[in-house]
Amino acid sequence: MATLSQLLTDPTLGLRLVQSAPEDPQLSWVSTTELLQLADYLEGGELVLTTGVSLSADDSRWRDFVAGLSRARIAAIGFGVGVAHERIPAPLVAAASDYRLALVEVPPPTPFIAVSKAASNLLRADEMRSARQALQAHQRLIEGARSSADTASVLASIAQATGRQLALQIGGAAAGEGVITASTAGFAALVDRDHSAVESVPLDDEQRARILVAPGAPLGPEAQAVVAAGAMVLGMNFRGDLAGREDEQERWSRLTLALLRDEVDAAAARIFDPAMALSGKFRALAVQGASEQVARWRRAPRQGVERLVTAGAPREDGLSLAWQLCPANEAAVAAAQGLAAAHDLDLVVGRAADPGRLSLSRNSAAALTGSLSRTTALYTSPRVPLVLRAEHATPLLEALLGGEPASDGTTHSPAGLPAAAAVLGPLALEQPAPSNGGADPRLQRDEHRTLRTTLRTLLEHHGQRTPTAAQLGVHRNTLRDRIGRIEQLTRRSLDDPDARAEIWLALRVEEQRVAR
Repeated sequence: MATLSQLLTDPTLGLRLVQSAPEDPQLSWVSTTELLQLADYLEGGELVLTTGVSLSADDSRWRDFVAGLSRARIAAIGFGVGVAHERIPAPLVAAASDYRLALVEVPPPTPFIAVSKAASNLLRADEMRSARQALQAHQRLIEGARSSADTASVLASIAQATGRQLALQIGGAAAGEGVITASTAGFAALVDRDHSAVESVPLDDEQRARILVAPGAPLGPEAQAVVAAGAMVLGMNFRGDLAGREDEQERWSRLTLALLRDEVDAAAARIFDPAMALSGKFRALAVQGASEQVARWRRAPRQGVERLVTAGAPREDGLSLAWQLCPANEAAVAAAQGLAAAHDLDLVVGRAADPGRLSLSRNSAAALTGSLSRTTALYTSPRVPLVLRAEHATPLLEALLGGEPASDGTTHSPAGLPAAAAVLGPLALEQPAPSNGGADPRLQRDEHRTLRTTLRTLLEHHGQRTPTAAQLGVHRNTLRDRIGRIEQLTRRSLDDPDARAEIWLALRVEEQRVAR
């Protein structure tokens, strides 16, 4: 910035400093006036030139004149002598001293227009110097981008050119909510946990990353241009890093799906991370919520086994369902639950299962996802995300299944399975083998699957034929034929509510056993 001392050193003006200020005032403009109330028309930093024609040498209003200019934070008062007053009035000098406001004498040979032109030349030279510095900063930033300079170096270049402390934040909807990945040395001290005055400059349209500028004096146009150039450089670096992270996330997503389907061995994780060992039991976690929130949840910083997540599968209702594999300990489950809740996502926790049998955990969680809301409007904040656990969902079925370890280490036989098979007959998952040389009662695989699907769909619709046919995509006559076949095989009428309840319970007992 141009300063008063630079103006005083101009030999052509002959200015004399009568009263100094605590510091060398910075000049923003020159204003000439004879008004007594000028403060409302000033922005601060002006050199105010006056001849004092409105006041006599001993007028008491000189003090009010100086007080108003002090409140306006002007740089200095320039008083032209030899016009209305032969010398600067004593009350004006005294008031300038009391308010510690710089006072300059302008001699008779020097017109005010000469002072204005000299100040204008200083301001223009300062602007050119700032523009050159900004251009040099731009060049350093561009050279850094070409040489793949790290984030810290780019931030340091911006800080040097602007005099402000900065940081790079990844994630979060506002300053202070994401993760600070790099910063200049003085950023944390200036912010001091108060982000209300921090300026934010996004690096991408989705605002997944941003430059944070610590509080300070307002940035001038040149400094703003430097910050914008730095944001462009960091934005290019971020998008390149983001593309690499998205590719990596996609690889982890494919691995997670393969593990959930028992299509690969747990040792396959070592291909992606040699230090990763999938030992012990794991749980399949299903998360559901708005598609945008699921995408943000997936992009959250992750390490180790936390990377075993899938991309969200969008549905027509605007919601998405994604999966995560989590160690079967309560600390890991609690951490996963906290992250899901932070993104307003509902969570279903599957049963614990060993690697190689993770489909059982996935099936147990999938069976409960139907209990989650399908209404998009209900996934808006504020809300309390829902958490369901497979162990807590079917206490009656648990009792029927038994199969819990006894104190002696043995396992009781599941009491409910024989009863379920007796109810379902040939429609049971384990069809009875032929006995006594009789005809084979087992159904062909396709018919067995079709009839079980039809039976379960009919029961889900409380025995109503029309919605059942619509969901299965078959004609009512086809559905009628299938129901007749089911009633023949189970020897039960599906019009009887007791029979429907018994068959439904038998189906659920089998499904729960498979999900274990």
